Amino acid sequence: MLLDLGLLVARLAVAPMFVVAGWRKLIGWPPQQVIRLLEREELPYPTLLAAGTVALELVAPALLVLGVLTRWAAGALAIFTVWATWIAHRWWTFPPAEQVLQTGIALKNIAVAGLLILLALAGSGRFALRRD
Repeated sequence: MLLDLGLLVARLAVAPMFVVAGWRKLIGWPPQQVIRLLEREELPYPTLLAAGTVALELVAPALLVLGVLTRWAAGALAIFTVWATWIAHRWWTFPPAEQVLQTGIALKNIAVAGLLILLALAGSGRFALRRD
């Protein structure tokens, strides 16, 4: 019972971070900052990748909150979080004045990815629409 409650709290705690990020990108469509970053990394189809980012940041957290396809949603968000951190927050590439902030963001993202990996392994728990 306590584990199930902990899984629910974890799902509810991590979801808003992604929803807010996805919503900000959606209302500012197209998300030029994301597209420019993807172009700078020479990734193909940056606008399509940005759209996929927004979709993932809005749909996967909703699945987490509901406890539907929790393992898949958490796994996808964990991979995305590590990838996005590598793309956007390589602190050692920033000017010295920005390195402390970027280091903090990167470490926070790695901690979030760790939580998501635990959710991917444990599943939704009892308090979910569809226990997995």
